[in-house]
Amino acid sequence: MTKNNLIPKENIVAVVEEEILEELERMEDLSLEVPFVSQTALMISKSQSIMEKISDDYPTIATLLDYNRSGTIGFLKANGALSGYKIVHSFKVPYSGKDDAIKVWSDYRDEIEKYVAKLCQELKNDEGEIFYEELRGARKRLADEIHSKYYQKLPKWPSVGEENTERFELQTGDSYQSGAYHIVWSCLGWITVVDKRPNKNTYEAEFSGNPDIKLLVFDCDELKRFESIFKEGGLDECKKMIDKTQLERDRSLLTWEDLK
Repeated sequence: MTKNNLIPKENIVAVVEEEILEELERMEDLSLEVPFVSQTALMISKSQSIMEKISDDYPTIATLLDYNRSGTIGFLKANGALSGYKIVHSFKVPYSGKDDAIKVWSDYRDEIEKYVAKLCQELKNDEGEIFYEELRGARKRLADEIHSKYYQKLPKWPSVGEENTERFELQTGDSYQSGAYHIVWSCLGWITVVDKRPNKNTYEAEFSGNPDIKLLVFDCDELKRFESIFKEGGLDECKKMIDKTQLERDRSLLTWEDLK
């Protein structure tokens, strides 16, 4: 609920383009029914940059994805070329500042990114590797999106002693290259935002919620290695291996010896 607003948060109202990730939203609706590899297949199919990169740099893997996307993803994950994460976390980011209403709002954006950064420090693959630096782009994009959506809902601070509350759906994601990795991520869910002004010179902002964050990390060095192996093994043998991976779904490492 929004009550009387007096002081703006920014000098200029920014126009933000909204990304409606319809397929990822549908994936979230089915998340209790769809296994990891199927969710991953949907994310990859919506990421133009990773599809273009795979087609250009790893044409044999691209052919296998077209043949059996879920099976190929399962194989790549089992063999270390792909890591997948789902962050389950209750977000709550409060912030309070004094005197300068516009600066308080600007500083809150940095507070959001710091909060997301702490979550990224906890993400490790099976070998204990942390992708903190590689996720810098995702952290910045997510913080910008939350801050911008928040501003669209509550562009001005409330009157002294008042409180403003709104709720909105967050739908965003991105794909980009970072060093030897290619990152694909999405964030979907509902966010509650609250502005408070307990006295004339104090401004308080807070967002909370349980958005669903999914992250894929492709190891380009491993993709290159498997592209070479697949070419040497032949497409028919590759298809047998991929089908076997999908059938077993046991996450064990498969080798060419398994097909002899």
